[in-house]
Amino acid sequence: MEDQRNARNGGNRQGELRRRPQRIPADPRGETRQDRSVEVLLERLENTVEEARSVPFGTKCMMDREEVLYMVRMIRESLPEELERARWVLQQNHQLINEARREAEAVIRDAEVQMAAMIDEHEVTQQAQQAASMMIEEASQHSENIRNNALRYTRDILENLEEHLTNMLVNIKENQKALD
Repeated sequence: MEDQRNARNGGNRQGELRRRPQRIPADPRGETRQDRSVEVLLERLENTVEEARSVPFGTKCMMDREEVLYMVRMIRESLPEELERARWVLQQNHQLINEARREAEAVIRDAEVQMAAMIDEHEVTQQAQQAASMMIEEASQHSENIRNNALRYTRDILENLEEHLTNMLVNIKENQKALD
């Protein structure tokens, strides 16, 4: 029985390398690109498992193998897109941080120029030094706020992605157990 299952699954059992699924052509069901997001596909897979017919006298269920495998392949194909989006978010965050640094440096340079122009008068010089310090402090706080927000946003995206991947893995393991 085990050998028959292995033969149907392409000989893939514990410890063996799994063959990467081929790219799936356009969905014959007429789904849009939005219907292929990992979250939507995971919900569909979960609904398929929940709505599967139960086998009498047990907790196992019967599912359409092709439909489940199709959804798993679609999820597998969608993951690189999700990872690419996360990379894009990281890149955007780095650009924002660099832009904030450039702005801060420009503010510092402007403050230095102003300070040099007013150095002749003592009272004006003191005011310029205070203003420059405040500008530097504000620029530093502004760049730190941008950096913290960018890091928080990136962390949230990555945690969300990790949660989706964990849920998907748990569902796949449960489905594998159910099929065994």
